[in-house]
Amino acid sequence: MAERYEYITEAFDSVRAQVTAMVGRMLNSRDEASDIIQEAFCRLWPRREVIGSKSEAAALATITAKNICIDRIRSNGRHSMVCIDEDRDAGEADAADRLLEVREQFDIVNGIINERLTELQRKIMQMKEFEEMTTDEIAQQLGMEEAAVRMNISRARKTIRELYQEVNI
Repeated sequence: MAERYEYITEAFDSVRAQVTAMVGRMLNSRDEASDIIQEAFCRLWPRREVIGSKSEAAALATITAKNICIDRIRSNGRHSMVCIDEDRDAGEADAADRLLEVREQFDIVNGIINERLTELQRKIMQMKEFEEMTTDEIAQQLGMEEAAVRMNISRARKTIRELYQEVNI
């Protein structure tokens, strides 16, 4: 009987390096990869009587290890993707330049709002964007229909967008 189950251990030995590398890439941890290989073996051992060959055992070992890895990633909420913060490594000068650029953009938009929007549009945009009021609240406070408030917001944003694009050509 012992000979019958040797192919399972042989299969694990033959795919161990390949599966460890695959799982290690998925988890970014070689130690965890070894644990997963062992767990896959432990899961398949009770099914040894239904596994018919070394190639089947190798395939099941690979699939089982991959599924365990996916389960761990999901349960830990980890992702194999690395978020890149482009500004993180930028120097202080770059941060200051970016701050200045944002300030200039704000000044341009603020100038457009003050010089080119109607008084009503300015008031509505102030309430919507800076006071964070809902369109319903704005309509109630100004005694307008909610649809009229939405229309004014839409027209004001369109005007701001068009004039800003003209300035930044």
